[in-house]
Amino acid sequence: MNYWKHSLLSRKKFGGLPDDYFAIHRFLDSSKLYFYDMRHRALLHHTFGIALCTRRFGETLVNADGRTVLVRDVAAEHCREDLMGIVPTLNNWFRNVDARLAESLPPIDVADPGLQEFLLEPFLMSGLKASLVITHSNFGVHLARELFGSTAALELAQQLDGTGVNELLPLIRLQERWQYTPDLKQLKDIEHEQA
Repeated sequence: MNYWKHSLLSRKKFGGLPDDYFAIHRFLDSSKLYFYDMRHRALLHHTFGIALCTRRFGETLVNADGRTVLVRDVAAEHCREDLMGIVPTLNNWFRNVDARLAESLPPIDVADPGLQEFLLEPFLMSGLKASLVITHSNFGVHLARELFGSTAALELAQQLDGTGVNELLPLIRLQERWQYTPDLKQLKDIEHEQA
């Protein structure tokens, strides 16, 4: 599902206009710019991705109807819409991956303590080294720019030596139906509404 359709669903669920939610959905699907395959969802479609949304956009937004909406609720609905009603954790995504994924991730040591904590956060949340693909890759550079600015992103990029999610995400095994099946009922609701 594309982020405009997600925005239409958010309007239906939370009120306001689709544009009120567009930036959140674009952020959650920004991983498609790095890997255009269903496995792109392993990068932000989980509880850690929801936490990053609130860090990026704040705890709440006020929509065009003047209603205050929790950003985490919008992000959680995005996950549910793409993943058969599931809001997974990092463990749900990364517990069944090829061991080569974790072995391929470079060690990174940056000067900024806030950036260093961010880089380790997926591992600290999950205990799974493979989850560091989110921050220890070219996609991590994108996230660092979104959350910390260009200087932090450049510092991270210089340490990566070309580590890209396009080589690493194929090592994720899609074993659960929710990992690759959107909530078709929600899509039908939009199509019916637009007809």
